[in-house]
Amino acid sequence: MRRFTLLLYVLPLALVLSGCGLSLASDRHDVERLMLIQTMGIDRLDDRLHVSVSTGLGPEEDPALVMTASAYGIEDAIARLQNYSPENQLFYAHIQYLLLGEQAARQDLSRVIEWVDRSPTVRTDTPLVIVRGTAKDAVTGASEQATDITQRLASLDRQARSVGWSVHTLREAAAAISEGDGALCLAIETAPMDQTIFTDDMRSDAIIPMGYAVLGPDGLADFLTPEASFGAELLTGDPTGLLITVDGCAMEVLEGSAEVKGAYGPDGAPTGVSVRCALRVGVLEKDGDPTPEELDASLSKTVAQWVTDALESARTTRCDFLGLKKALLTTDHALARWGNDWNDIFPTLPVDIAVDGVVDRSYDLPE
Repeated sequence: MRRFTLLLYVLPLALVLSGCGLSLASDRHDVERLMLIQTMGIDRLDDRLHVSVSTGLGPEEDPALVMTASAYGIEDAIARLQNYSPENQLFYAHIQYLLLGEQAARQDLSRVIEWVDRSPTVRTDTPLVIVRGTAKDAVTGASEQATDITQRLASLDRQARSVGWSVHTLREAAAAISEGDGALCLAIETAPMDQTIFTDDMRSDAIIPMGYAVLGPDGLADFLTPEASFGAELLTGDPTGLLITVDGCAMEVLEGSAEVKGAYGPDGAPTGVSVRCALRVGVLEKDGDPTPEELDASLSKTVAQWVTDALESARTTRCDFLGLKKALLTTDHALARWGNDWNDIFPTLPVDIAVDGVVDRSYDLPE
């Protein structure tokens, strides 16, 4: 037993002295050569998949390395990207954002989900963002010397979370879609920054949140306007902190809630939907001299329209991204009988919507 124990200590030492220790140095060298990809964008252009990547700003604020390649498959495009950087190993385990261009989101969403699910490196809990336009433009246009797409998205992510928008992951979207329902996903677009503090050689595109994209089993189904996105957030989440504009008045949501109830026939089949929302806001900046009563009425009417727009998208896309099926089919019997046909049933149901909007009194509003 002592002899066996001795061998356990001697063998590693012999391996190092014989030169095998060079592999450890080689491993360290390989780590130094890793280039971490922080943002990946996927597009469908000209019947090919385009993959665009950014490494993010370096530790010394070095400009991000941005590359794009196209092929007929995602893995083939990634292999071509590696050819562009033979001195470094591209590493995808630390991707912070996955962007899908509009066309890829319409045609290749399931393909991307399957690829990530099989990937040994890309995580399914990566935040998913849909780009109105192309992801390539977002990745390359916002990655200049002054900033980088990852930095921009991180700032947008913090801003979205702080004011109440929900940033969803690929896993969350895939789970909702796999159940035959729909999913909401943050949508963005890029725009040139004409007025900027950066110098000409440090200029980059702005990343602008555009509300939610609606994802269904077949891919991207719709883009909600920012206003309809607020209606969807009021129905599905917590809109507290969101900033809205009603009749030129800037308001902050202090409280918001929604109640969805169903009407049912003798056999238990749903025959109608009742939506009741309550909203309390504070005025940040007002236009003109409206009375509090006028603002209350305008707020209620405007938000009711935004909720209507969100529900209308659920009707036309036949995607249950608002979770109405579970809200109205509350028993196992009801789910078993009408659940599979819900996306066909809901568009036929009458919907009654009422919003009780209250504007907090403030010192600059007339009594």
